[in-house]
Amino acid sequence: MFSTKLNPLWRVSSIFLVGISLSIGWGIRGNFGHEYGAEFAGCLAAITAALLSGREDWRNRIPYFAFFGALGWGFGASQSYMQVLSYTESGHTVTQWYGYMAVFFIGFMWAALGAAGTAFAAVAPRERIVNIFKPFLFILGASITLSLIEDPVAHWMQTGTQFDSTWSRHKNPLYWFDAYYLHAFFALLGSGIYDLYERHGKRDRLYLPLFATGGALAGWLIQALLRAAGLENRLASALTYPQGDPTFINPATGKPAFDPSNFLNNWPQWFGDFPQHIGWLVGLVVGITAYFVLFGKFRNGSSLFVYMAGGWLVSFLALPVLGGIFFADYGGIRMTPPRSDDWSGILGVFIGTSIWMWRNKLKPVAVASLIGGIIGGLGFSGIQWIKHLMLSFGSPRILGYKGILPGSEEYIRITSAWGRWQGQNWHSFLEQSYGFVNGIAIAVALAFIASRIKIHNDDEKLAGQPTGRWTRAFSVLMILMGLTYLNMVKNVDVWSSQLNQSIWTQTIANTDGTTQIAPAVWDFPYIGRLPGIDFLNMTPENWFTFTWILLTVATIIIVIRHYKTPLSIIPKNSLGKGQIIFLILLWIMVVANFERALTGWGPSRLLTEWVIFLNAIIATVLVLLLPRDQETVIIIEEEHYRPIYKRLWIKAVLAMVLSSVLFLVTNRMIYHYPEYDKLNHSQQHTRFGPDASWRTKPNLKNAEEHR
Repeated sequence: MFSTKLNPLWRVSSIFLVGISLSIGWGIRGNFGHEYGAEFAGCLAAITAALLSGREDWRNRIPYFAFFGALGWGFGASQSYMQVLSYTESGHTVTQWYGYMAVFFIGFMWAALGAAGTAFAAVAPRERIVNIFKPFLFILGASITLSLIEDPVAHWMQTGTQFDSTWSRHKNPLYWFDAYYLHAFFALLGSGIYDLYERHGKRDRLYLPLFATGGALAGWLIQALLRAAGLENRLASALTYPQGDPTFINPATGKPAFDPSNFLNNWPQWFGDFPQHIGWLVGLVVGITAYFVLFGKFRNGSSLFVYMAGGWLVSFLALPVLGGIFFADYGGIRMTPPRSDDWSGILGVFIGTSIWMWRNKLKPVAVASLIGGIIGGLGFSGIQWIKHLMLSFGSPRILGYKGILPGSEEYIRITSAWGRWQGQNWHSFLEQSYGFVNGIAIAVALAFIASRIKIHNDDEKLAGQPTGRWTRAFSVLMILMGLTYLNMVKNVDVWSSQLNQSIWTQTIANTDGTTQIAPAVWDFPYIGRLPGIDFLNMTPENWFTFTWILLTVATIIIVIRHYKTPLSIIPKNSLGKGQIIFLILLWIMVVANFERALTGWGPSRLLTEWVIFLNAIIATVLVLLLPRDQETVIIIEEEHYRPIYKRLWIKAVLAMVLSSVLFLVTNRMIYHYPEYDKLNHSQQHTRFGPDASWRTKPNLKNAEEHR
């Protein structure tokens, strides 16, 4: 099965190219951040793996590989990880061990879902892939609706409160553990609307209002009865715990450091602002859920989204929300308090996805997901460990622990010699190296299943099957135009803050005498400069969006024309088409990344932008030279995946435990940390102990910034 002659993905060159492709994307993700940045990285690696697979059916599915690979990698980006990285270098033994295991967990979840998305495109029958786009469009619509209404609704609920998605988000009345729970709810909403649409004409749809109304009335009645019996406050108290330690003493004053009433708790902010509405709203949700449990069909793959979103919510409620009640003295069941607890939702997504794949005869996807997760977990924690080893040379921290104090002759000599080494952009080293390992995870996961699943017959002329041509075009447009836009539009904010302020911003005088800085407005050329024309202008971001819309429209026209009469510039074979998609996507984002960094350029950017550019050159050469038109892939279908899956789970647990012990022991041997009370807790986060970050630096209701 590991023969490079029978399975091209096992070639060292293939694994290297997939690795470097995801490394490029991951380095760029570090600059653009969040889900869309990770989606670009996963998309690039998925395309590369399909190109190098030697399987013509996979190459023909490259638009799907790109689309689902991107979606899979996007999920893990919601997990907060900077604090757990800090745990690994905190010097506190228990916190460090926990940190390495938590970093493994985050890397595992990220790569597992990324591998699942990529493998779904490789394993699922074409009809199932085509059909799943239908419910996806409903979920996409629900997601867009959420983005449009979330802030207006929050402002309406709490008029006069100023918050934003970055620094003041904890003041939002919809805030809940800094997590994306609303996205999970709206994914379920989109799935439910699709189910109703797909069952058009069925009489059981008329029961939905009855279930919703009945649930709301029951919830209102239960809350009223609890209130009348004097049990409402007692129940609320039993189900609530503070996101902080009310007993923590300020060492400077000898008094409690925080007002307990100023702590956030384990429920949404609006629960405290509008407690009278909790009963009927919860009842409404329960009633609607009961209806869909009884009558929902969720055909065409929409059940996958139900499993994923439902898994997110169940895991979130079971772990940080309710489970944390029993561990309140330890900060709850929270990975990085006071940061986001999306990790618990992502765990639910992984569990839901795995169960769905197993039940729907897509077991190779679950296996590939687990393979990717193991390598990704080892990669994230392992690269962080390697970074620690490399930073040990000339480390001021180690010198201080050894008693070589700042200002001494030996301290100055050593730190001067190693100053430039220590001052490099080591976080970029972590990002790009971890991205490379993630690419290896995708290559290995797909190589494992490439010779175990039959060749797909995706002939578009097969009778009785949907052609799905529109889904291929949709996938390409979403990747080349949608994904690039969602990343590149962020550059406008960078340019606005770092370039000539008189051009990019304007000062607006308010009626109360105060002023505020707002984006500038730029006139349309020619017509916008005519006398009396003062409305034909847009902000820089709107100009960018308008231009991108024009480019997208042009692309759609070209695609439609190509479907009617093939254009000469577009290759006829799948390999050539995939290579073009790869190169366009790669260089759009490489150039966009350089544009983003250019306004604040310095020598430290060489480790990021220059290395990314160099790797992109290498990837360009290899992606054109390595894939071969004709490859031989010997297929021996696997009949029993259950034993493989069980063995992989054993390996996953052993990998996390043994690697975390190895990393912990070697790190402490090198750094010689002092006792707990002599550690610098102001610079490093700790998860446990009397000075744990959740005790000393909680998020407070009246704080201006979210920690």
